[in-house]
Amino acid sequence: MLDLLLTTAQTLRAHAFRFALTSLGVTWGTMMLIYLTASVTGIDRHFSREIAEVGPRIVWLFPGVVIKDRVGERGARSVELEREDVERIATLRSVEHAAPNPALWSSVVRGGGRTRLFTVYGVAAESAAIRNLEPERGRFPGPTDVARGARVAFLGHAAARRLFGRADPIGRTLQIESLRFRVIGVARAKGDQLINMGGQDDKAIYVPHTTVQRWFRHEQPFEALVFAPHAAEHSREAIAQVRALTGLHHDFAPDLETALSFVNIQDILAIVKNIGRGLRVFLIAAGLVTMLVGAVGIMNIMLVVVAERRREIGLRQALGARRRDIFRQFLAETLAVCLLSGLAGAGLGAAAVLAMASWIRRSGSDFTSPPELSITTAAAVTGALVAVGVAAGILPALRAARVDPAEALRSA
Repeated sequence: MLDLLLTTAQTLRAHAFRFALTSLGVTWGTMMLIYLTASVTGIDRHFSREIAEVGPRIVWLFPGVVIKDRVGERGARSVELEREDVERIATLRSVEHAAPNPALWSSVVRGGGRTRLFTVYGVAAESAAIRNLEPERGRFPGPTDVARGARVAFLGHAAARRLFGRADPIGRTLQIESLRFRVIGVARAKGDQLINMGGQDDKAIYVPHTTVQRWFRHEQPFEALVFAPHAAEHSREAIAQVRALTGLHHDFAPDLETALSFVNIQDILAIVKNIGRGLRVFLIAAGLVTMLVGAVGIMNIMLVVVAERRREIGLRQALGARRRDIFRQFLAETLAVCLLSGLAGAGLGAAAVLAMASWIRRSGSDFTSPPELSITTAAAVTGALVAVGVAAGILPALRAARVDPAEALRSA
């Protein structure tokens, strides 16, 4: 074994330029596949994470109209959602939380000596879990705040910075339109979200929905509700149950599409995952082409090497080398070339992934997803390319082993 390794090293050194050219295809293919795979993984995880920031299981419910048969829109009746609808939805077996979601768009808010326009949402205590609103400081409005219609406000991370700068807003007063509110909490930053059923969560202000209904909306029906099923995979079952229950109390058929409309976060996540699958299929196709091209290149180069080294092969056989020794020698050279070029490509691919990820993070862009390196994927790609390269080296090794020593020496 040691003799085989030494002989392989000597041969590679003697034909360094040719073997370097042979390895370029494997090196380039390995590097590009690792980088592209890391990019697709980064895109999939980044977009899924950003979408889930809105609420990992959230479903928005919007009321519509009930249209009677043979009458059309002239006889349409609006579906009006009340607090009782929220309470009924919350009792469903498939629903974990439900809450009203009234909104005041572009409300004038004054605080910290500044005046800004914000979206103000009316929330229940359950809204924190549904909408993934985690306090960074202070607390979220609780059941007592909602029950008594308290004038308390929970600020999105960006809203707090725009009003109060770096100062701590907890306990301070702000004014929404003509009403004063006491700040009780600031949310953890979510960053730029890919979807929003209204304003971005970081740039919104949250107050008890009872306060919104009493002072701003004058007890009008809710324009939207939100709920979260117990499990993400049961979201469609929950939607069907909500539609049936609401239809029972508002006198419309559960299959009437115009009565209620839903936006399910799981449907949006499914679209992102399908895009990720499509990109992976493309990568697999590109990988197969890369492997094929690399295998053909290695096989052709090694066949040329065998033709040029016929005298060497004949001389070694004349000195006692067996056919299997010749086969082992040429296969070892192919393996060494493929392994070294595969490792070089993996190193270059990992370096490219880390450099790009570092640059994207420094740029601070939330809409550009940094590639994510997977050691398992990198090892699998490298191993597959090396295996294909070695397989392509079997034919040249067999041809070298079958060289007739007499003819080889005579032709030399």
